[in-house]
Amino acid sequence: MPKLINTALFFFFICSCLHTSAQKSETFIGGNLIYAFPSSAFKTGYKHGTGIEGSLGIGKSKVYLVGTVGYQSYKAISTNPYGKITVIPVKAGLRVYPVKSIFLTGNAGVGFLKDEVMSSRESRFMYDAGIGFHFFLPQISVHYEAWKKQSSPGYTTAVLLKMGFALK
Repeated sequence: MPKLINTALFFFFICSCLHTSAQKSETFIGGNLIYAFPSSAFKTGYKHGTGIEGSLGIGKSKVYLVGTVGYQSYKAISTNPYGKITVIPVKAGLRVYPVKSIFLTGNAGVGFLKDEVMSSRESRFMYDAGIGFHFFLPQISVHYEAWKKQSSPGYTTAVLLKMGFALK
């Protein structure tokens, strides 16, 4: 329950920041299809992942504060006793355009994970960092994403290819 309260307070803070700057800023809306490549030890138990996400944000022409919610599913290899993993990431972060069509992004938040053995979803700290190209409407980006492991030290990691759209 404390994790849920901390998550709620974090997103209340983000929403407050968005609200206070809304009158003098531009909005951002976007969505992506995701194809994930598990990395490190994660790739020994999982083949690949797929997903979808939506983003809303506010900012000026070069810097946006963005909130993202999504759904990802990782397909297990046949000998993996845990089966597929599903993740619902809820993150907030920045998207920066150093030049017109190229953006850098970083996000942090919580992921709600469940495999086929768990009886309920578990919340874990998540983060990602990426670089992408954004043309008038279409965008494509590559991200490094990680979530905190529960039973051992370290993070579970994947490289994500995201393709979608964004209006700013």
